[in-house]
Amino acid sequence: MDLIRKINKWYQSLDQKIINQKSISLARKIYFLWVFVNYSILATKADFFYSAHNYIALKDLKNVSVLEKGINFLNIPEYNFLYSYFLFAVLISAIVGVSGHFQRITSLITFILMINLDNRAYVTLDGGNNLVHLIGFYLVFINTQENKNRTSILVTNLAALMIQIQICLVYATAGLLKVMGPLWNKGVALYYTMGVPEYGNEHLFKIFSQFPIIVVLFTFGTVLFQISFPYLIWNKHLRPLMILIGTSLHFSISFVMGLFMFGAAMCMSYFFFKNDRELYEN
Repeated sequence: MDLIRKINKWYQSLDQKIINQKSISLARKIYFLWVFVNYSILATKADFFYSAHNYIALKDLKNVSVLEKGINFLNIPEYNFLYSYFLFAVLISAIVGVSGHFQRITSLITFILMINLDNRAYVTLDGGNNLVHLIGFYLVFINTQENKNRTSILVTNLAALMIQIQICLVYATAGLLKVMGPLWNKGVALYYTMGVPEYGNEHLFKIFSQFPIIVVLFTFGTVLFQISFPYLIWNKHLRPLMILIGTSLHFSISFVMGLFMFGAAMCMSYFFFKNDRELYEN
């Protein structure tokens, strides 16, 4: 009964005030910072990633809906030359997003630009990009500025909750797939990963070869973290530990495997779980 009473009280307060307003505002700014860094890096090789003459073939958009064409605008041959303008626009939009002004319209513009750019360079995307897309969609409905409109407050709180749930689903899916994978449940997945030249590390591969117990511990530890994250992240006492473990894990992925923006995207997502007391009073 206490749990039901707490849930009912929480539900009734959804349209009264923005929950963790300052923390969500900070998380939103960090999201736009990620967008700015990501596309600043891609802009240095813009022709390589987005030009119609690069190694990524244009998508075949015959017999597709108007909506699908709208999110694949740069795959239309006669409009492909606009990719440099899209890059410039998404960088400007990200700067405005970091400033905190025009929150919903800035989020919408950024989301549309980002989806079109990524759909053009689709073979370069990873799980981090997919998560950023989902967060970007929900941010369209979030406005953390002072607002007395109850509908706006309700929409903001629900959208912020959906971001948290989506992040949990990402970890739950990744963890369950690993549990079912033969290399992960045998504790040797990281060993083979380190042996891949494109993503591995020669020195770590040698260490793993000499100390197999390290491979087993890190492999099972990764799986345990991912399948437990959706449950333990809601516990205010365990949340800091889960974020610390996740940050260490993803920074390791960033610098060992070279997936820097993927690791940064996952670490960025943790800020959406912070509450104002944890972030500003500790």
